[in-house]
This record gives sequence, C-alpha cells and structure tokens, in this order.
Amino acid sequence: MEYETTIQSVLDEVDRRITQNIRVDELARTANYSIYHFCRVFMELTGTPVMKYVTRRKLEYAQHDLSQGKRIIDVAMDYGFETHAGFAKAFKKHFGFPPSLYHLRYIKDLPKRATIDSLKIKHGGIIMTPYITVVTPFTVAGRTNRHKMPNVKRTADIPAFDFDPKSDAHTLLDNTSKLFHKSDAIKHCEIEMCYDVDDATGEFIYFVGRGIFHPDDLKNIQPDMVSFEINGLYAIFTTPLIPFEQGEQFAQAIRDTWSYVFANWLPSSEFEYDETRKDFEYYDHKCHGWYFDCKKQGEIYIPIRQRDEAKKKAQEKMNILWAEEMKRRQ
Repeated sequence: MEYETTIQSVLDEVDRRITQNIRVDELARTANYSIYHFCRVFMELTGTPVMKYVTRRKLEYAQHDLSQGKRIIDVAMDYGFETHAGFAKAFKKHFGFPPSLYHLRYIKDLPKRATIDSLKIKHGGIIMTPYITVVTPFTVAGRTNRHKMPNVKRTADIPAFDFDPKSDAHTLLDNTSKLFHKSDAIKHCEIEMCYDVDDATGEFIYFVGRGIFHPDDLKNIQPDMVSFEINGLYAIFTTPLIPFEQGEQFAQAIRDTWSYVFANWLPSSEFEYDETRKDFEYYDHKCHGWYFDCKKQGEIYIPIRQRDEAKKKAQEKMNILWAEEMKRRQ
C-alpha cells in the first residue's frame, strides 16, 4: 500500500509538471527512492517504464491541445520536443496516426487523472471490433464543394450525414443514379468524405459520390466530377443500429464511432493509419432503413497498414514456427 501511495504521488507530479523537462532522477527523489528501486517499483505497479510513461503522458496532453486548434509545431515545443519531426514520429509511434490527422478528426477533453488502476486497464475493454479486409478495388465518382462552417477545426466536427440533404448531398448526387445505373444494380452505395480542412478559416472539401462496379459506367464520369480508386487494407467500423426516424441520434453514432477509432482503437492496435489513402463514410441499403425493421446503420472505412514493430514480431513468430516445423520433418 505504501508503494502504491508513493507512485500515485509521482503520477500526480508528472501531471503537474507536464510541460516541463521531467527527469527520472527528479521523480525518484519525489518518491524518496534510489533511481534503481524507483524504476523497478514503478514498472511493477504500472506496467510501463518511467520515461516511456512520461512521454506517453505528454502526448496525451498534446492530443488535447491539438484538438483545440493549436498548431502542431507550437504543441511540440510546449511539451519539450525539439522538432516538429521528432514530435510527429513519437506521436505516430504511440497512437498509430500522425498529429496532423488527429488535428482534423477528433476533439478531446483534457486527460483524466492517471491512477495505478487506470494504467493497468488502459488498453482493455474493447467495445467495437472492426472488420479488417483487403478491399476489392473499385472507383467512386461524385462531386465536391467547398464548405465553411463555424467552429470547424476537424472532420469529426462535420460528419457527412449532418449536412442538409436538400442543399448538399442530394444536389451533389443529382443524376448520378442515372449515370451509374449499371453499378447501382450490382451494389448500391454512397461514399462521403470530408478532407483538406483549413485550420484558419474552417473551410473544407466535402465529397459525395457513388461506387462504380460496372466498367461501362466509368465512361459516364462527368468532367465536373472527382473520382478516387478505393483499394488496399481497411478497418471497417459499423455504427450501432438506430431507428430510421432518429436522424440526430444516427449522426451522433457516426461521431462517436469516429472518436472511438482515433481515441481507442488505433492507439492500442497493431495497425496504423495509412496516410496515402482516404478514409470515408459508406452508406448502402443498411442506411436506408430497408433492413433491420426500419433501423439503419452506416460504416466508416479506415485505411490501415501494419505497424513495423507488429510486422517484425509476426515475422519472428513465423520464423520460430517454421524452424519447429522443419525440425519435426527431420
């Protein structure tokens, strides 16, 4: 009990000095332990080496500052990172996506007080498991417009479903069913993206289009349209079922799903966000209340790749299994 009380005081000290240069010898003095004894006790009680914890905690506070619209370079300097690149590397290594993406996607409260018990269960309690698959390549084509909304700093502020369908989605989708009717007969889906958010002005690009699954429809893509090819490895998150008439509740479910992806799933996953491809919201017949007794749900597609360390561990495990198999065959 004495150890737990002492280490808890150290956790609180880290939070009090979160923007300062924190050294392990100073924390050991706070605990009144030798450095060796302090590091051993801290590791035993929290499951994390001291300085790794300090770095992680700084990054958690930096998350909040980014979500409030602060510039990445300013946040990096505030928390003691010497360069933008060093901060970005540390951020991505821990959370699985770069600070620039977090800045656009998610709003975060200040970190809650760290306790020994919360550190022990930090990465548990998965509440939403995605379907991970290599997507069969297909094209999406649609139209974009440039929006400006108050208090927009990230795409999590502007889930595509929140737009007034009379003035945005329906206008941009106008006549696409006729243009891509062969594809609609194969698979009906609408793709919605928000990207290229300007932090200073709140402007962003809103894209809405349809999936093209029949080659004949490709020639019908109009000059004023934007098209993308969707391919590669994706984590697909499905929102909870919501009664069809509860539009705001459905929009909130989309926001909550986005938040879960970036606050919970990616940081504890063996995958990281693949910045070379786009994330998007996917709506098919499940969103129109045709299934599930007039309830609807949508999907969020997150482009991912395996983290280098996870890839290395998997390769090492495969090498061991292969060596054991070869030994059995001899």
